[in-house]
Amino acid sequence: MKVIKRDGRVVDYDREKIAIAIQKANEEVNLEQRADRNNIKLIMKSVEELDKKRILVEDIQDIVEQKLIELEKYELAKRYVDYSYEKTLTLKNIEDSTFDIIGNDDNEFAKNKVMFVENM
Repeated sequence: MKVIKRDGRVVDYDREKIAIAIQKANEEVNLEQRADRNNIKLIMKSVEELDKKRILVEDIQDIVEQKLIELEKYELAKRYVDYSYEKTLTLKNIEDSTFDIIGNDDNEFAKNKVMFVENM
């Protein structure tokens, strides 16, 4: 499956990115609101069972949020959405500041500017 990123790039689906994002949100909630390994596997399976050739990263995030709510992990779902939103804002700020510095998106640095955010 291919994932269409916010910046329009198409990358291979990486199930670990879902696990990492949920784990980061897990760190922000109390124990009973945390998703365990089985919950996370169930969520990843839900995305993968769609069997789509291409999917928007935002659609993946919506599925994760929906599954967390179905699991009654309401606070975790909120933190997950907050984490995703913060990542979007960080990407937007990097794009804006990079454009200001170099003046256009044709520069090789500008083409690779999102690598920093993806490795956060």
